[in-house]
Amino acid sequence: MTEASVYVALGDSYAAGVGGGPRASGCWRADAGYPVLLARTLGLDLAYQACLGATIADVERHQMGALSDATRLVSITLGGNDIGFAPVLISAAEPAWMSDSDTAIDAALVTLRTELPTRLRGLYAAVRERAPQAELVVTTYPRLFNGEDCQLATFFSDHEMTRLNAAADELAAVIAEAAATVGATVVDVVDPFVGHAVCDEDEWVNGVAWPLEGSFHPSAAGHAAYARLVAGAVTVPPSAAAPEPRITHGPEAPGSAPTFRLPDLLSPRSLEGARAHGLDPDEVAALAARTQAGAQTDLAAYQRLMELDAQVRAAVTG
Repeated sequence: MTEASVYVALGDSYAAGVGGGPRASGCWRADAGYPVLLARTLGLDLAYQACLGATIADVERHQMGALSDATRLVSITLGGNDIGFAPVLISAAEPAWMSDSDTAIDAALVTLRTELPTRLRGLYAAVRERAPQAELVVTTYPRLFNGEDCQLATFFSDHEMTRLNAAADELAAVIAEAAATVGATVVDVVDPFVGHAVCDEDEWVNGVAWPLEGSFHPSAAGHAAYARLVAGAVTVPPSAAAPEPRITHGPEAPGSAPTFRLPDLLSPRSLEGARAHGLDPDEVAALAARTQAGAQTDLAAYQRLMELDAQVRAAVTG
């Protein structure tokens, strides 16, 4: 790698290209990830450090080794896993008889407001210290929802989607405030992604995807949008000497955060929860079995499950 033109990409699954293309390593690091697209746009050799499941502590432990006095550009997409991105989504995707997602969202907001600012400031300062000559660009995360859950396998309510979108806005503000302490450039993707959320006609964010790790992550179009937005914000001049950048992967050290999974409607927690909310657990089990056996084609079973979810929500709130 040509040290004079190095670009270092730090962060979590959003920076590792998850959702945009096939896994290229244990950390994912898809070729369609925005760091690769950005490196090609700028003609900068890339040290691809970002990793699936990474928290701030994981980045500090495993991803900082590529930084040096010769680093010219650093991008960071990070913070979502520190406040429980996947566990919160898992809870909200479950039907009302399985969990109360407000508890998970409330806990995430406490961490967001009381712990995350300090963690981010510490990380950004450490990056500045290790790469003092580099331009530092920090990105936010998009709102995931447009107010509609068009998917068969999840049970997001209007209330949950509204709260999760509001949390994305608040997370963006915290990231921007922390980045300002070190003079980093902030690329806020919230507004550009409006109209491109899950279930929008032109999605830049996946809904439930296969493999499941790609769920609720930028699609290939979303990673391309990230790359355009970051490219438009940086001042590092493109390099004519390296039109096809060399890409070096960092340590294979997957992060400590969990990944998304679908609700297990046949689990004891689901069936016990159904009974506790006045539902027939045998009906729930039979419906859940039909969705599994039908490879997601048994629309009547899904529709009945949605009716049961609405019934429980109405009873809880009313």
